[in-house]
Amino acid sequence: MSVREALSADGAIATLTLDRPDVRNALGPAEWRALDAGVARASATPGVRVLVLTGAGGHFSAGGDVKTMPERLALPFEERRAGLVESARVILRLREIPQPSIAAIDGACVGAGLALALACDLRIASERAKLGATFHRIGLTGDLGILHNLPRVVGYARAIELLLTGELLDAQRAAAIALVHRVVADDKLIDETRSLAERLAAGPPIAMALTREGLARSLAQDLATTIEWEARAQATCSRTADAREGLAALAAKRPPKFTGE
Repeated sequence: MSVREALSADGAIATLTLDRPDVRNALGPAEWRALDAGVARASATPGVRVLVLTGAGGHFSAGGDVKTMPERLALPFEERRAGLVESARVILRLREIPQPSIAAIDGACVGAGLALALACDLRIASERAKLGATFHRIGLTGDLGILHNLPRVVGYARAIELLLTGELLDAQRAAAIALVHRVVADDKLIDETRSLAERLAAGPPIAMALTREGLARSLAQDLATTIEWEARAQATCSRTADAREGLAALAAKRPPKFTGE
């Protein structure tokens, strides 16, 4: 199986692992379908509050599967277009599900691999990680949502530079331009990712889902529209048991126990 799925002991964290270490977790149509199905299952599993995406064998993903790419390049225009749209379903799904997602990045994270990581809410990289939008190195443009997501993460100026040059960045430089949120020692990547996932899993699910949705909406609407949406979202949160629990915990000076109700 090209994608392994696992749940934490308490069932709150679902981990999807790209498992093609012999090709540095290269992505072809089968892998994109497996990822989409895995994200859909994890999101629909009761009790899951956070998704983690990572790769086996010391790499996140080296990008598109170049061994099978010649046959895909030879497809008729409409078939090629439709196949790419189908592969990108998981990019949309990661933004549409209520749970936050974390990309745990080790080794190579380039091309389509970077597009996948950018679809996640948070990105943690090991010190040995290498990231790049390397599509131009093989004469292709960016796809799988990277032309949308990259400038929204690092800004237009950085995005156009990374896309036009195909430059590889080490983890520290990636962090300096906010391409990743934090960099950790190679042997601490799993532990630090788990710690962050547990912190998110302990948060208020309804409020977190609305925050993610509101931020995404804000990128395509004006301030007045955003304020109106925020008011509706806050009114929704105000009616939840989690809001009452948050206030009670604050008054009692204890950690809150959010249930998602």
